[in-house]
Amino acid sequence: MNYAIIGTGFIFRKHLQAIREIGGTVVDVCDITHGRGEEWKKIVKNPEADCVVILAPNYLHYPIALAAADEGKLVLVEKPLALKSEHVEELAKRKDIFIVQQLRYHPEIKRLEKEIAKNKHHDIKMDISVYRDDHYFNGWKGDIEKSGGPLFTLGVHYFELLLHLFGPVLEAKMDKFDGKTGVGFVKGANYDCQWRVSVGAAINDPWKREFIIDGEAINLSSKENLAEENLHQFVYRDLEIKQGVVPSDVLPVIRLIEKLYGSHHS
Repeated sequence: MNYAIIGTGFIFRKHLQAIREIGGTVVDVCDITHGRGEEWKKIVKNPEADCVVILAPNYLHYPIALAAADEGKLVLVEKPLALKSEHVEELAKRKDIFIVQQLRYHPEIKRLEKEIAKNKHHDIKMDISVYRDDHYFNGWKGDIEKSGGPLFTLGVHYFELLLHLFGPVLEAKMDKFDGKTGVGFVKGANYDCQWRVSVGAAINDPWKREFIIDGEAINLSSKENLAEENLHQFVYRDLEIKQGVVPSDVLPVIRLIEKLYGSHHS
């Protein structure tokens, strides 16, 4: 399969590696920075590309995915698919759009899928805390209008897993939020989750990407970035047979994050 990639940020090399590992070919690459912000409009029309991979800043995911789908391309989008639930609803009307949720392939998640009892109550603590430097905050990720803030740039990975493993949300609130760190709770029919998501950890703090489920600590990564877990190849293997996470699968998590932000401002 031939791939066109839009976006050449830090995650680009992992996608390139995954494409090579499955025997794919990259036929076009577009950097959306440095004055070339509109070049993606040409890339989605490239007749050589079977699939358009979107690694652009979060606020561009929706318009690029919509344009690529309307060109009849297979589409793969880094999370979050969009920053508004109505945009996800619109993309759900298109076919062949898939989202990178590589943590679903993590061995610990595969184990939990089999072991979590649906007929008992679960107490969950979620602590996702990382250090990010000035470069992070001075770029688009530091602009909440473009990134969606830490709940979309970081928390979306883990809120998605929470819903995937334990089911729909009944109640949710963000009690505290200072722009870098959010704290709150999510409640479902069979679980209560106290959560913390932060990009404001001190430089010497250990990375935390931890679920504590009924007292058992599940550490999904202690590395600087989730990309280092090298799980993207599994996303691409499914993509080539048109399997994976689709817009309707991630709509609940986008609605959850909207609700959390809304609860803080209300």
